[in-house]
Amino acid sequence: MRPSIVVQTVIFLLVAAGLGYLVVQVAKGWAGWVVFGVLVAFALGVAVAQWQRQYPAATKKRRFTRDSDSQW
Repeated sequence: MRPSIVVQTVIFLLVAAGLGYLVVQVAKGWAGWVVFGVLVAFALGVAVAQWQRQYPAATKKRRFTRDSDSQW
């Protein structure tokens, strides 16, 4: 595992814990929890959408190749 992923994971967990604590202190009723859940789901959806892998993890090679005979 790359060190940058570890650092990003630690920062994410610290921010999530801080926001969770803040919501526990501020939320009054079920509506506050629903809003918090929607925000968390949105943030996770954005994170998944932004993480686009261009190369497969095992081979680190592109999925297509070009040769001199291709009509590109």
